Amino acid sequence: MRRRTRVLMIGLFAMAAVATVGGLLMLCQPAWLAIGPTVLLAAEDDSPRLPKWKKGVQEGIVTIDGKDEGFVALVPKGYSTKKTWPAVLLLHGNGGKAKNFLTNLKSSAGKRPPLLISLERCDNNQDAVGYSGKYLEALRAQFSIDDANVFAIGFSGGGFRLWDDVVCKEEQLTKYRGVVLVGSARQSFDPPEKPEKAPTVILVGDPKDRNFTETGPAAEKLLTEKGYDLIVLEHNAGHTFPSAEMKDVFAWITAVAAGKKTKLVSRRVERDDEDKDKKKKR
Repeated sequence: MRRRTRVLMIGLFAMAAVATVGGLLMLCQPAWLAIGPTVLLAAEDDSPRLPKWKKGVQEGIVTIDGKDEGFVALVPKGYSTKKTWPAVLLLHGNGGKAKNFLTNLKSSAGKRPPLLISLERCDNNQDAVGYSGKYLEALRAQFSIDDANVFAIGFSGGGFRLWDDVVCKEEQLTKYRGVVLVGSARQSFDPPEKPEKAPTVILVGDPKDRNFTETGPAAEKLLTEKGYDLIVLEHNAGHTFPSAEMKDVFAWITAVAAGKKTKLVSRRVERDDEDKDKKKKR
């Protein structure tokens, strides 16, 4: 009996010794071996990789509310996902097409344009309420967008959509550095009190264009009263997006995105005596 007890005790001591030696070996192993798996896991990037777009005009699709929605982009020379890029969303007017609107505006964007993305579903004749914001979120999975330098240009129906869906929605408004409304202005709603982070709003229009005349003064009054940075560019080119003013707008966007000072200020056209008398009576 004593012999069996002695054998049992020796076995227990041997097991304890093995466990102790194993623990010491674990403590003494190289640091890289101990943390190797953790480092590998930490180095893995689970975020989806952005597509590699070629420079020039490119067509694409994003999914919004379970449906495919189109866009046409002008990808600038040197574009790479290794850095973020200023982006300008373009919203065409009622009955327009994304590709045509991009074609008409890209000549005003200069030799080194930002990333221009023309939206297909965006005007007042489409079921497009809130789509500018939905597009922006979906496009983040397509392009390397600089969140601090997002701009939007809307013409006519697209501009009116921008007013209601961006200018008058604080949660959307603060995502933009500049919002440009061409041949349009106020639509259905009033803007919120100016948030701490608010974009500059630029109104571009012909005082004889009803789309601008009947809505521009109201928009200007509301934005001014609430302290927004506002620039008004009047012209005599009718209900269109005039080349001279659009070149100035894109030059302003380029300077702002580069952190440079800009010289763009409000410009008014000369009115005839009848228009001046009407303005005095208001």
